[in-house]
Amino acid sequence: MGTGTCVPRLDRGGPCVLVRAPGACLAVDLGLGSLHGLLRSGVAHRDLDGVFLSHLHPDHVAELASLLFASNYDDEPRCRPLILAGGPGLGDFLGGLSGAFGTWLQPREYDLDLREVAPGGEAALGELRCRAGAVRHLPSSLAWRFERGGRSAVVSGDTGPSPELEDFARGADLLVLEASLPPSAEMAAHLTARQAGELARRAGVGRLVLTHFYPAAEAVDPAVFAAEAFGRAVVVATDGARFEV
Repeated sequence: MGTGTCVPRLDRGGPCVLVRAPGACLAVDLGLGSLHGLLRSGVAHRDLDGVFLSHLHPDHVAELASLLFASNYDDEPRCRPLILAGGPGLGDFLGGLSGAFGTWLQPREYDLDLREVAPGGEAALGELRCRAGAVRHLPSSLAWRFERGGRSAVVSGDTGPSPELEDFARGADLLVLEASLPPSAEMAAHLTARQAGELARRAGVGRLVLTHFYPAAEAVDPAVFAAEAFGRAVVVATDGARFEV
């Protein structure tokens, strides 16, 4: 739904991935513009069964307060439960939002199922197995692996070079992986396109989709650098792109 970063752009919204399976409709992260991006894909805020957060940086949670507010004050207020899953500290973060906004975000007619999940933990939704894995970004950051019927997709969230993520994504059919940085700006907390390709190759994934681009990362063609390292074609995601697993 959104393939950008904290930098506002007309062509790339803030980070958000929609995951759909029988009995499950969830968003991984809710960056700037996510709710409108979901609407353009035919998914209203009230259609979400859950929101699974990779971490609590502002660009990944920018529209969480808007979602909770709309759930109370839409023409048809939300009645069915909403799962909110994330790493350690999520409960304190939600408490901070309540401190800022008072009772406006507190559920009125639905249950908010808050799940703090450590790496190795799970948060099932319908027929979808949802597993959390460690990445190297913040101490509480997570990647999410979604499995059903022998098929699997992994969404990295933000990460630097990470053996833990390589193990967690091992053999996945699809890996949605950040590639934030240009080749000249390597750091521990984010990936360049080449590093993303190397990680995907070592993990042995079937398909690699790059996302989470700062403008400088696209000054060169990230698909070329990632494909050279991955050993096969790579997709540079655009907002609204769809992939079947």
